[in-house]
Amino acid sequence: MLRRGAAVALVLCAGVSALVSRAGSDPQVLVFARDVGPGDVIAAGDVDLRPLPGDVAPAAALSSVDDAEGQIVASHASAGEVVTPTRLIGPDLTRALVGNDAADYTLVPVKLADPDIIPMLHHGDQVSVVTAGDGAPRTVAEAGTVVVAGTPDDDSSSSVLLLLRHADAAEVAAASLSSPLAVVIAIAS
Repeated sequence: MLRRGAAVALVLCAGVSALVSRAGSDPQVLVFARDVGPGDVIAAGDVDLRPLPGDVAPAAALSSVDDAEGQIVASHASAGEVVTPTRLIGPDLTRALVGNDAADYTLVPVKLADPDIIPMLHHGDQVSVVTAGDGAPRTVAEAGTVVVAGTPDDDSSSSVLLLLRHADAAEVAAASLSSPLAVVIAIAS
């Protein structure tokens, strides 16, 4: 009876030891510690390092709080989601949205004449930017991608951040100096 008890205890110890060593070998990855919204600037308290099995962790997962702190979130993220460069505004997100042509694109904030449309815009939506030049509608830019849409409740954020080709970005920026702008959401066919 004593030998059986000792054998069971040894098996339990071996199981616990295997679990502890497995947990210690999992890579530490950065996850959101709380829900964050588009346009939020990440603070140290917004993220946390957690072990995640290597076969589950994305290859591009960030592994340091310093890598994320001060970065801007591109779209809603829930607590526990892994932080990757494509969740943050930057060159990796641009490449994810437009592919290898990323060098041909620029991010431009666009203050909208009617901010009530903002809740209808989502990260990744394709839009055209229009204005009423000389009383007639004029398309300033086409094929813009919504990167961040603010909230109409926030007076400082009646704008959206669009990814546009360089020439279109310059045209939109110039048009915004003299006339109100609106966006038209493209519907995929």
